[in-house]
Amino acid sequence: MTDVLRERYAKLLRWYPAAYRADRGAEIVDTYVDLAAAGQRRPRPGDVVDMMVGGLRQHLRARNALGLADTLPLAGTLALMMATVLAGIWLISTEGSGGQYEFGSPMLGPFHTIGVFAWVAWLLAPVAALAGFGRWAVAAAITVTVGVVVAVSVVPALDLTALHPPLSVLVPQIGLGILALAADNRRSLQDTAVVVAPAAAAAVPAALVAAEHHIGREALSAAALVLIMAVIALGVFFTVRRDRRAWWPAVLFVWPVLLLCMGLQFSPRYSFLSRKVVVAWTVVSVIAAVAVLLTAVRRQAKRARRRAALRVQHIHRLAEQAAADGDGAHLSRLLDLPDPGNQYGSRRS
Repeated sequence: MTDVLRERYAKLLRWYPAAYRADRGAEIVDTYVDLAAAGQRRPRPGDVVDMMVGGLRQHLRARNALGLADTLPLAGTLALMMATVLAGIWLISTEGSGGQYEFGSPMLGPFHTIGVFAWVAWLLAPVAALAGFGRWAVAAAITVTVGVVVAVSVVPALDLTALHPPLSVLVPQIGLGILALAADNRRSLQDTAVVVAPAAAAAVPAALVAAEHHIGREALSAAALVLIMAVIALGVFFTVRRDRRAWWPAVLFVWPVLLLCMGLQFSPRYSFLSRKVVVAWTVVSVIAAVAVLLTAVRRQAKRARRRAALRVQHIHRLAEQAAADGDGAHLSRLLDLPDPGNQYGSRRS
């Protein structure tokens, strides 16, 4: 049974670079097998995720792009905060008044829109993190939102009324949620307050206009603007501090911001983007985000190789100068070799 479990853990090593697998693969597998429960035959889901994340991190390390990995928790928290803010706005603006919609659309039980299930799921996600289920709650919120998207998509376009939230509102929520999966799984009360407080503050102006029941482009445009300003501020802050995260937040938020910009075509009344436009916009956004990410990683790797080459050239110049001056001790240190003239130092090392 242990051999079967070991073999299944070994298959998960494919997530790691080949050189890292050859060097540390056996140690990683042994650690997971030692921590396995009695009678366990398959890797736990958490172990699978850990190995996938670990493999991704090692691939980034090999390309000198660890700043991207370090940025993921921060970007996930910011994405979760924005998803929670938007959920609070949509919930208040659609459910805050007991009146009927302009088109006289039917009620869905006590609710005005099927989107209420998605909004409530997003509002519960940061709170669930207090119990250590933050990532699972975000995944559940994404699943519920996808379900609402499917429900909206199967309804004929002419029947789309206020009962159904537009796809241009739901799709950006999914994009933010995917990035929010990178947030810390377990959060303290203070961290949760940082996520929930902006949603509560945004609910106030939403409640003031809730009687009109209009979901307009203002919230999506404002969210895109806030994210753009946030990533610029983070980029400047990290660059000044020489933090390796630098401008990686801007790279990660390309896709969510592009999805939010879909609302720029969204009228303040009941105008809906067609499904084809939403799908095309989403696909183009994904392609653009992947292209930007791959370009940034390759550029970072290229810069790292250039710095390494310059460092080697500098060491060679210093070594040549030390050899010309007859400084054996300096030359040995440069070449990382023991100094043959210092027998005591050689023994200590």
